[in-house]
Amino acid sequence: MSESSQAIGTTRVYYELHTYHGSYWMCAKTTLDREEAEIGARNAQADKVGMGARVALCTEYEDYGHVSRTILSRALWRDGTVDPSAPLIMPVPGGDGICRTPGDLRGDRAREAIAAALQRYLDDNRLTPLELLHSEAHALRLNDAGTTLQGALQKAAIAQVQGSDVPVQRRFKELLALTDQLLNDLRADAKRAPVRACAPGGYGAQCAALEAKHPGSAQYHIFRALALYLADAKGWIGKLDALGHLVEEDLPARHAMPLDAIMAEIANATNATADLTGPDHADRLTQIRALLDLHAGRYEPPSNRASDGIRALNWLIRQGRCPRTRSTIERRVIRELTNIAPLKAERALWNQAQTLHLLMELFKATPPLADDIEMLETLEQRALRLINPESVAEAIGQCKLPSEKVRTLVRIVDLMPYVASKAKMTEFVRAAWSPEDLIRESGGKDRPAALPVLVGMHRDVAGAEMDEDTKSKLLADLDNTMLDIIRLDVLNAPNRSFTDRILQLMKLCAGSPLPEGKARACAVEAVGRAVNSPEFLEPFLKRFKAEAERKQALLSLRSLLKSSGLAGR
Repeated sequence: MSESSQAIGTTRVYYELHTYHGSYWMCAKTTLDREEAEIGARNAQADKVGMGARVALCTEYEDYGHVSRTILSRALWRDGTVDPSAPLIMPVPGGDGICRTPGDLRGDRAREAIAAALQRYLDDNRLTPLELLHSEAHALRLNDAGTTLQGALQKAAIAQVQGSDVPVQRRFKELLALTDQLLNDLRADAKRAPVRACAPGGYGAQCAALEAKHPGSAQYHIFRALALYLADAKGWIGKLDALGHLVEEDLPARHAMPLDAIMAEIANATNATADLTGPDHADRLTQIRALLDLHAGRYEPPSNRASDGIRALNWLIRQGRCPRTRSTIERRVIRELTNIAPLKAERALWNQAQTLHLLMELFKATPPLADDIEMLETLEQRALRLINPESVAEAIGQCKLPSEKVRTLVRIVDLMPYVASKAKMTEFVRAAWSPEDLIRESGGKDRPAALPVLVGMHRDVAGAEMDEDTKSKLLADLDNTMLDIIRLDVLNAPNRSFTDRILQLMKLCAGSPLPEGKARACAVEAVGRAVNSPEFLEPFLKRFKAEAERKQALLSLRSLLKSSGLAGR
């Protein structure tokens, strides 16, 4: 299915089947039918093709040269974890990612390899691969930076010849020759086809002029102009701000694409999250939230550094015109969650559970993150690592009462992000569960005094997100315990009149209305029968001598009956 608009250009929606092969994913099928892709995944699992399979919903943005992917389902049939940075290999010519010409160095996979090999150099200089590959000055500076370039090329050469019979040294020399040729081409173009740095208010016109002058290579020259323009920007936020000042409301998709591409590489930079949050926000939760805010187009720089440029970028993102940036942030968030370092300084289970719950709510508010199964599974795996006997014991260590312990555990269950982590946490709720302990805690020998605690616990359990079987069992235990108290300790209390028993039941339920269940049904039946019976009403009214007192007593009784919630329907 294809759609086209001036803002985002032509798009196409389809599905892909990927199989996992240890260090990479391979695209095995492309189809317009989701069911066909899901059947292919089940067949791959049955035939044990590779180590796993997944189905992705794909949106191709033709004018951006980009495909965004949301993982709808995934299955692994071999032990081990999946590296979130594992690349997706497409079965097309040149799909091996090996660079053979200077132009290949500017491709997506090549730029990712450059970002990894030159990570420290690029981070220290707040430089993106796109700027490096389109600027004579940046390329020359790297070439003169001692052994930095040679070390990066050696690292890339080793990675590229793995599993082949190509000597590392030969591939290293080929890469060195490619970089020399790239630098020579940039020098020649600087003389043969000079460009002006982009300028706010004139970016769209300059793009159109370069398209008219260089119809076959306009994109290359637009990136050259952008690299010149960004050369004086300070830091990652300074570059984002500068890019935002180039935004124009009527930019066609092909002109928004270069801004999106550079912004995506900024979002992918290792130290970008620290810059986005500033020096006073060291915890990783704050950094992830900054990425999610940028994804949603609501990012605000630290220390009141908001500007028209940042606001314009937010607007562009909200309009759906930065798909590459959003895809990059989605993968970056998964990498951040895979990192075992704590998200906040407070390592306690309660604090970490609150953090994961907050992230889950942010995912739900930031489509399509809550639809991506890999995102959810990564959050879930993080939650599962938190839950162990030691962390649970610490979480309830300060709780003195049984109800406090159970309530704390139930609340942690509620905070857990997904099914497996909730189920694992629920096991500790079961272990700490004892209705009799709750009765002894609050009632002692006066068992009816425990009803408010039991009713409150019923409310907490009923509202918690946990597996239905466990919830049903816990609620049934509470209901049966309340039923026993009502039958044995209220309605059959020794040494009390029938009238006093019914009045006590009504007063207890007025203070803590019973939830639906056996206990409430028993109370409703007992009170309904009593208030219509002379056995209750006559002794009750005899307590009041004057007619006026009896009328007032009846009004009070009616009010008590209403507030108890036990009035028959």
